[in-house]
Amino acid sequence: DTPVGKYLAEKTNVDLEIEYLVGSDVRQKASLLIAAGEYPDMMTTSDASGDFKAAGAFIPLNDYIANSTNMKDCYTNSQMKLMTQEDGNIYWFGSHASENAVYPAAGYYLNMDLLKQADYPEVKYFDQWQQLIIDYVAANPTYNGQSTIGVSEPTEAWRASAVQYGGSRFLVGYQNDGLTIVNPDTLEAKVIMDQDFQKEFCKMLNTMWNLGIADPEMFMQTDEQYQAKIGSGRIAGLYDQRSMIQVGLDALEAADPSRMLVAFPVVLEGVTTERYRGPRNFTGGSGFGISVSCKDPDRAFQFLDDLASEDCQIVLRWGVEGTDYSVGEDGSLVKTDDQWKQYNDINYKQSSGIEQLSWFYFRPGLEALPTSGTVLSPSNTAEFASRAYEDYEKEFLTHYNAQTFCDWFNPSYNAMYEPGWSIRQRIDTIDPRKIAGETALEITLEYVPKLAQCKPEEFDNVWNEFAGKLADLPLREYEALVTEMLQAGAENYK
Repeated sequence: DTPVGKYLAEKTNVDLEIEYLVGSDVRQKASLLIAAGEYPDMMTTSDASGDFKAAGAFIPLNDYIANSTNMKDCYTNSQMKLMTQEDGNIYWFGSHASENAVYPAAGYYLNMDLLKQADYPEVKYFDQWQQLIIDYVAANPTYNGQSTIGVSEPTEAWRASAVQYGGSRFLVGYQNDGLTIVNPDTLEAKVIMDQDFQKEFCKMLNTMWNLGIADPEMFMQTDEQYQAKIGSGRIAGLYDQRSMIQVGLDALEAADPSRMLVAFPVVLEGVTTERYRGPRNFTGGSGFGISVSCKDPDRAFQFLDDLASEDCQIVLRWGVEGTDYSVGEDGSLVKTDDQWKQYNDINYKQSSGIEQLSWFYFRPGLEALPTSGTVLSPSNTAEFASRAYEDYEKEFLTHYNAQTFCDWFNPSYNAMYEPGWSIRQRIDTIDPRKIAGETALEITLEYVPKLAQCKPEEFDNVWNEFAGKLADLPLREYEALVTEMLQAGAENYK
């Protein structure tokens, strides 16, 4: 019903009935679909790639791509190899990662009021981040008639990855490789959950809990409740990925922007490198494909191939010509001041349909289109970065002598290997090594609350009990498998 949706429906002669995953874990939903043996015509795989592959849920796409009009031009030979599974078939279209020049992808957040009261410190170290929160809550125990929350984290379903492994890996300078860390020199993978730096993350939760300033509902809240707390302005600090808390941040900006959350690249003392912004990469471990339940796969692929055309890709990201952008004399796409304001308005994006169908982005966002030379996404233009901030953000940045909220982070870099989270998605769900990794996550989710809530003097004993349970699993075999897959695919990144 949006202008973008109507344009695409007219262009492709296809209407879509879209089901969004709400209130359910991705793999849980996949299990229900697999058990029933009936799938939507087309699906995104997300973390359930291995489950869907083992169930034979997708049709091979090799011949379709080879005979396509547009899709064959969307991927390099190396990317085609990365999408190819062990049996030689491509079952889903991989995704291109683009770098956001406005906000970092992840970080340890502090609210602006805290930073103002602390005289805008440069936040580098984990201990420093914790002490700033402790001092702030002591000085500001309430906000809007409710208690100030020192720290909260997401713990519902797959979002619990933030406390299972997500927050700790960055503290020692590793990039996001799922439940593993990867040595960039040797490409050896190690499971995170039993590492000393994960222990440090859990100690932080324990400290905050025993001081009475951690969110008392942290381990029993829904993600909706977590987002609502972010939007309320009560939270002093948290670790998370920005895209995962955007709903809460939007609500907070509307309610009280003076308490907006700002990310910092926090590490443990002695760590000299941080990789929060991660690599510019392509992943073939998950993506978008056509299911075996589709009654007309030829027509479904034709639809996807039409969407991969230059004009449809422009509409998906830039909007409708005349309303959302115009074509300059040199053939480039340009926006007026009002059109940039529209583009930066989340409500307008939703009502217009811009970027709402992000799973249909088949062309690299950082590369120029072959005909017009236009950078595909407005978010990757220098002009976007200069216009993206509200006045309160611009004022805040002056205190750090910064132009963007990425200035104190290291820049993204070229990927050297397939990310560990993509490798994990590709491993068959019935592989005992995959099962070991998933079991370790379940044990970790059981023990993180215990580690957070126990008395400080009991912490080491609880940790040893937790580490002992992990030691009973064949995690070294999982690490060896991931290492083997990383090293085998590394040639495609050279």
